[in-house]
Amino acid sequence: MSAAQSVRTYVNRFLGLGWARVFLALGVVFTLLAMASPLWSITADDGGGDYTVTTFGWTTLTSVAYQGGVWTDTVIQSYSRPNFVAPALANSMGTSYVLLVVFLLVLLVVFALYSLKWFEGIPGIGLLITGLVVVVFAFVALLYPILTAPPAAALSTRWSAITGYWGSVVVGGTTLSWGAALGWWFLLIAVVLGIVGGVWPFLKSMRQPMVRAPPPREWQVER
Repeated sequence: MSAAQSVRTYVNRFLGLGWARVFLALGVVFTLLAMASPLWSITADDGGGDYTVTTFGWTTLTSVAYQGGVWTDTVIQSYSRPNFVAPALANSMGTSYVLLVVFLLVLLVVFALYSLKWFEGIPGIGLLITGLVVVVFAFVALLYPILTAPPAAALSTRWSAITGYWGSVVVGGTTLSWGAALGWWFLLIAVVLGIVGGVWPFLKSMRQPMVRAPPPREWQVER
């Protein structure tokens, strides 16, 4: 069997899971990628190619400095170190990643439920509740860093000018710009895939024609 045929076989097996589980599986993959990537970044640009990019991961802050556009050093700081520059932001980022783990577990549980034969026969309200559980946890994981990271960062003296999850401001000749890092975009994709996979069985059940009772026979009609 050639490599192309092997790939085609595995792809067909994967698609054979059904669209709901395919979307959920892809959501799991992108959630794992989000967990392995930073969720937020702040860039301090002093001009002339001198700037520092700071990214926030699960347990560490990573600062990469450039001078004249050339990389000079990289500093990794643990959130748990004494006198950390932004303890509130560390708490926000840590909780954000915990919510990612919870969202991942929800996707795995729903994937397992959709793999059970008896689950296929549950009424539409059960499918709706299952889909809504995915939607709720997805939006909580997605929106929590957006709502908590900016005010937490503003509590520190270094980033007190930050407002909002995305933005830019000039402070003392230094341009601060901030926004979502790679992990948050991975999470956004995971949320879309997870929601589609979670609600797919319910939407599919809504499209099925309702079974109508057969018309009464002549002897059943009251006269």
